[in-house]
Amino acid sequence: MTTQIEMPSSSAIESTPTTAEQMTEQEMIEARRLAAWERDRAQIEDFFSDPMKYISAFWQEYKPIVYVLGAILVSLFALNLIFGVIGFVTSLPIISGLLELVGIGYTVWFVNRYLLKVETREELSQMMDGMKQDVIGAAQPIADDFKNAINPDETLS
Repeated sequence: MTTQIEMPSSSAIESTPTTAEQMTEQEMIEARRLAAWERDRAQIEDFFSDPMKYISAFWQEYKPIVYVLGAILVSLFALNLIFGVIGFVTSLPIISGLLELVGIGYTVWFVNRYLLKVETREELSQMMDGMKQDVIGAAQPIADDFKNAINPDETLS
């Protein structure tokens, strides 16, 4: 696929402007393409001459993201492993029924121990408040302390 280019006459060459501002559109595209190639080639040569510089810069910039993605992948792997073990255990004929009986038995015991009588419900409520205090760190909301500090005569219960 050879194309022949007609050479302009000498009078056309003399009248053709030679400044960069008056280059044809095709010549401008070609010049930009060559400049981009030279820039990219220099970046590629720089990368392969010292790759550790780029790797350490990447690591410093994206370290938190890499840690989060790694934690997500590890947790997904752990969940997959746990679900696999649970699936295996529940597929065993005797173990599956035994685990269901243990769950039903514990539910019956919990209802009998804590939910049937008023005193035991209060005991459960106190235990839950104690656990809440351990987690949150305050027995009553801070807003109540603030209100009591402003008006010590009025106490909210």
